[in-house]
Amino acid sequence: MYVMTIDQQGSRTAPDAVPGLLDALADIATVRDFERTIGDEIQGVLDDAEQVTLAVRIMAMQAGWHIGIGIGPVGEPLPPSTVEGRGEAFYAARRAVEAAKNAPAHLVVDTGSEDAGGDGGYLAEAALRLMVRTIDTIRTQSRRYIAYRLDHPESTQTDIAEHFDVSQQAVSRVLSLGSVEIIAGGQALSSIQLSQADAQAAGERSRGSRAAPHASQSGDAHVV
Repeated sequence: MYVMTIDQQGSRTAPDAVPGLLDALADIATVRDFERTIGDEIQGVLDDAEQVTLAVRIMAMQAGWHIGIGIGPVGEPLPPSTVEGRGEAFYAARRAVEAAKNAPAHLVVDTGSEDAGGDGGYLAEAALRLMVRTIDTIRTQSRRYIAYRLDHPESTQTDIAEHFDVSQQAVSRVLSLGSVEIIAGGQALSSIQLSQADAQAAGERSRGSRAAPHASQSGDAHVV
């Protein structure tokens, strides 16, 4: 399971951007919807890696967020609100968002331990940071052309220009830089690695739970 905890950058001096981000994330498929938890913080629970990466892309397009992604089990049954959620994924997301304040691209993926998640968590984090950094280099107004092409892969430059009522040349200048391909590649790669990290973390926990009874029995034998 994936828990995403997002904190607004510079919230003490900037306008409250939480309502706008919640609107932008409304179509993301979640287990528990994104909601404001406290202050300028947002949290959501997801079980689909592709939706996690899509959410990161949306946040990066808006900019101004510390992004923490926790991978691990959650307490079942999940409560209606993420505020009441418990489990390793929630704790990992909390650690991740705090670490993100001083991390590259303001994004951290936490799998709960150094072993859980294996290379998947590290590689997912790297791919997501690449995607975020690429978006950061694009002018805010130009990001909407890229987002439209990513959401409508079959659209032409003319289609995009007509949709935003701008010239085709303006769209061409943005798309010719190759940002769409880089972002799409980072999104696809990070989805694969997030899925792998989740599966590896689950496997580590499963092996650990099987090993514990065996160790106990072995200890009893020594005592006898």
